[in-house]
Amino acid sequence: MSVVFTWFQSGWVAFGAIAFLWAEFALVCYLSAAPGLRFRLLLANVLAGSCLLAALGFALRDGVLPWVPVFLSLALIAHVWDVAARLRGQSASLRRKTEKLSRPAIVTHTR
Repeated sequence: MSVVFTWFQSGWVAFGAIAFLWAEFALVCYLSAAPGLRFRLLLANVLAGSCLLAALGFALRDGVLPWVPVFLSLALIAHVWDVAARLRGQSASLRRKTEKLSRPAIVTHTR
């Protein structure tokens, strides 16, 4: 049990999780029908997760706390990039299509 506790206390558990995350990312891209597209779709998400895990790893270690806000800031930037990329692909479906109504809406629910 002390080996697991030492792994957590030293922060290496977070860096092991980063390695697992990137291995999973590579496998998902490799097995995809369109690997290049899958890579572009998931890259920002994987970068945000990696930065969050790195911030956790540095927070668990002693004496390296100045790196935590750096990696949290990088995670925020990657997250905004990910959200912007997702919204860019769905911008047409976010618009209201009220001009296509053929007749006014009828209230069918009464109190």
